[in-house]
Amino acid sequence: MDAAAFAQAWIDDWNSHDIERVLAHYAEGAEFRSPIARQRTGEGVVHGLEALRAYWAPAFALRPGLRFTLKQAFAGHGAVSINYADELGRDIVETLVLREDGKAILGIACYCGLREAD
Repeated sequence: MDAAAFAQAWIDDWNSHDIERVLAHYAEGAEFRSPIARQRTGEGVVHGLEALRAYWAPAFALRPGLRFTLKQAFAGHGAVSINYADELGRDIVETLVLREDGKAILGIACYCGLREAD
């Protein structure tokens, strides 16, 4: 897998503000973990495509200027880690564990300087 190409496509799909393009990177039973999810839902884990759609789709309305900029991509065994910045200036690393078909079964977002209790 070309981690840089995968990461750029993922960034481009987020920047399109098209939730279906974003969700196309994830498998049906995908799980997403994030301290932001914990703040917004009371739990740090979002399970399944419908729950991901419900969780992420409002972000485009709440943050119309939402834009990610790729900084680096790291290839792993069945995984890719994407280091990017958002329009708020936050530095983020998102690791996606992938099936053989390239769909993510697990995504974990980590934010520089953000404590899980924040």
